[in-house]
This record gives sequence, C-alpha cells and structure tokens, in this order.
Amino acid sequence: MIKKYKYYFVLFLGLAIGAIVLQILLNSFYESEQQQQKDRLTKTQSDAVLRVETGVSIYSTVISSLRAYIENSEEFPTELQLQQFLHDLVRDINFKDSIVVSWVDTNQIFKYVVTPNQIDPAHLKGINVTSFRPEHEIKKLNALMRQDTIILFAPINLKEGWAGFPFNFAARNKKGEKLGYIAPVLNVKYLLDYTYKGGHDSLFVHRFSFGEGIEFDRETVYDGTIVHNKKRDPQYYKNFNLKEDDYIYTDLNLYGLKLRIGSAYKHPVKSKSYLGFFTYLWFGLLCVFSFITLTQYLKNNRLNALLKSANKVVAHKNKQLESNLQKIQILIKEIHHRVKNNMQIISSLLNMQRNDPKNESAAAAFDESKRRIQSMALVHQKLYETEDLSHIKAKDYIEQLVDSVESTLTESTMAHEKKIDVPAELIFNVDTMIPLGLILNELITNTFKYAFQPEKENTMEISLVQKEALFELIYSDNGPGIPDSIDFRNSGTLGLELIHVLTDQLEGTIEYQKTGMSSFIIRFKKVSK
Repeated sequence: MIKKYKYYFVLFLGLAIGAIVLQILLNSFYESEQQQQKDRLTKTQSDAVLRVETGVSIYSTVISSLRAYIENSEEFPTELQLQQFLHDLVRDINFKDSIVVSWVDTNQIFKYVVTPNQIDPAHLKGINVTSFRPEHEIKKLNALMRQDTIILFAPINLKEGWAGFPFNFAARNKKGEKLGYIAPVLNVKYLLDYTYKGGHDSLFVHRFSFGEGIEFDRETVYDGTIVHNKKRDPQYYKNFNLKEDDYIYTDLNLYGLKLRIGSAYKHPVKSKSYLGFFTYLWFGLLCVFSFITLTQYLKNNRLNALLKSANKVVAHKNKQLESNLQKIQILIKEIHHRVKNNMQIISSLLNMQRNDPKNESAAAAFDESKRRIQSMALVHQKLYETEDLSHIKAKDYIEQLVDSVESTLTESTMAHEKKIDVPAELIFNVDTMIPLGLILNELITNTFKYAFQPEKENTMEISLVQKEALFELIYSDNGPGIPDSIDFRNSGTLGLELIHVLTDQLEGTIEYQKTGMSSFIIRFKKVSK
C-alpha cells in the first residue's frame, strides 16, 4: 500500500513542477509577443515619418528650383514660361498633375495659376485670396512678401478638388522688386501615399494633424472650410474604432509647420489569451491522463501475474487447436479427394455402360453426362491441390476444363485457336465454380462438336471479368451458331436448358449475339454460402 501511494506522490510532485514551469513559459511568451507587436508598430511609425520627411524634402527641392528660376530670369516669367518650366521640372518625378503653382500679387489677387499640363484649371485668375482664406493666413502671407524664406503652410482644401500642401515664398524679379508671392501647392494625397508604400495599409492606420487639433488625410482637410473633393480616404483613422492609447506619435517641424503623425494597428492586437486557456486545458487533461495511466499501470501489474499463468494455459490450448485445425484441413482435403475419386468411378461406370452394345443409342448421352461429371470432379481436384480449401482460381480451372473437353472431342487434323482472357487473381468458391464450370462445359462441348470444322480456321474465345457487383462471361466461337429459326431460350435441347437453369442458379442473365462470331454473354453474381 505504501509503495502504491509513493508513485502517486512522485507524480503529483512532477505535475506541480510542470505547472510552475508552464506558467513561466506562458508569461515569457506573452511578454515577447507584446514586445514584438510594439516593435513592429514603432518601426511602421518610423517608416511613415521618414517617408513624409522624404516627400517634403523632394517637394522643397522642386520649390527651391522654381524660386531660383523666377529670381534669375531676366524678365519675370510669363504664364506659359512658368508652366513650361514646371512641366520640365517635374517630368521625371511622380508629381505630374499633383502640383499647382500660383502667382498672387501684392493685393492678394491671383495672376497666374498653372499645373504642369494645364493653365488655371479651377478658374482662379482675378479672384482675391481674402475671399476664401482666413484673416490670420492673409496676415501671414502679407508678411511672407517681405521675407526671403520658404514657408510650408498648413494643408488646405483647394477648389481644384483636392487637399493641398502650400509651400509659399516671396515673388521678386531679378531687380529684387516685390511682386507678391508664389504659392506652389502639392497634392496631400501624393505626399501621404508615401506612408502606405511599405504595404502596411492592411494592418496599420496613420493619423495626421497640425495646429489646434486640425486633422487631414489624403483627400480632405478637416479645418471647417468648404471641402471641394467628393472622394473620401478609406484609411482615415476615424473609420476604425480605436482609442487614443492605441497610437504612438511623432512631432515634426517641417519648414515652420508643426506636423504630428500618429500610427496604430487598425484592429488592436489582442493577447492570445486563448493560448493560455488551451495550454492549461491540455495540462489538465495531461494530469487526468497521467493519474489514469498510473492507476491503470498499477492495476495492470496486479493482473500481470494472473495473465502469465493464463497465457500458459492459452498457449497450451492454442497448440491443441492448431493440431486439430491441421487434422480438419487434412480431413477436408481427403473428402474432396474422395469426392473426385467417386466422380471418376461414376465416370468410368458411365464409360462402361456407353461401351455396352446394348446401349449404343444412349452413347452420346453417356458422353455428355461423363463430361459434366468430370467438370464437377475438376472443381474438387483443384480444391484438393490448393492450400485454400474454399476458393478456386478461375483461370487455371477454365484452362484445364478446355483441355479436358478438347482431349475427348478434338480430331487430330482439326486446327483451332483458343483465346482465354481471365484475370489470374480472379477466384470463386465451390458454390459458384460448379455451376459456372457446367455452363462452360456445355458451351465448350457444343463448340468442338458443332462449330469447329476440319480444314477451317476455328477460333474459340473466353473472357471473364468483374464489372462492379457482377461478373461477365463472354463465350464466342466462329461457328455457324444457333439457327435464326430457333429461339435459344426455348430450344428444347438439354444443353441450352441446362445453361439457362445454371444461369438462374447464379442469379444471372444470358444474352446471345451472332455478329461476326457466335457469342453467349452471361452476367452473374458470386454465390454466397
């Protein structure tokens, strides 16, 4: 008893240590998982910031080139000259029609409005900027005319139908005269598209803002002004149910504009709590299994002693059964051998009766009966010759049956060809083989007696295949066949009647065809014992 509970105590101690180790591993996994998610979000946010900075840097380079062109021209460029220069400037980069450049004079009147491919697409020439921009921006623009710097203004909703980033600088000719300011505006969509170039749009969302909580996305600036763009950005952060704590932020100072970029998972990654549940469920099952196994093991130990003695008895009985089985097999073989011998005796008696001059008129009947008995005797001979006492290989049996009939009926001068197409692995039990053998005996006998003729190319074909639940026997010869005037189902001859009876015994059907060759097609089932 003490030994029994000692095993349970050791098992309990091992499982307790396992539970502690399991909890440590789970805690480590959760911490690692959270850190991986945080690192991935941080990297994505850094990539987004870097891409915005890169886009603004490219944008500022274009603006600097534009200002240098204007200030170094002998004469202040005309509208067409400004458009041509702008077209050549952005030809090899992705701006294309994502940029519009305006010249606004000192009275805040639009003078030029060009894109790389169009002139004044929104019909702004002659309009006063004060009619649609707030007063604080007008003051800032008036001050810009007296400065020598490039200033990035906050994004605005343009009448052209998109949100734009204005990058303004004072307009002066080569003499340094103040002519107003140049307002190149880049499509915000072009710039912010950089943040989604890394293939993160399916997992992450970015939030862009400036000033006092004014936000914008690739299509719209949410600052209370009129929105001329009918499109909406599917990546706008408010389309997702996120909390403030889900974001990480970076503040950028870009040419005087303070821009804030936030990034978060579109769908906050939840800790795989189910992993702990299933882990402990698995561990609980392991504990139950371990206790059951130990209990069963101890129980088995108690039974092993009994089983060992019982096994000795069973082994002794098995030897007796094997000896008895061998005796039974020998007895069954002897029965088949005696049945075959008895049939051969009957065949010999029939042969003696046939040779009696008094029975000359019945000689043919004796021959037919003898061949039928021989076909049945052949079944028992095949069973006697095989280890399997219940099944016969159909191919071997049919070939031997044909040879047996041939040896008794064929004339030495009669040439003939035999084609037997039967799978080597096809086997039947005795209840199927005897009626099938009798059918074949009748057909083969008729062929040698009536179909084969001297000085003629005689042909016999036998095919036996399995088709799903049925077997199909096709027997053909090139003889004249049954005359058209005779109904083969009601011929009145013993041979054909016997074929029909045996086919019914096999739960089969029979067809007769005479197209080129005379053929019997018999479809039947394997007889169950």
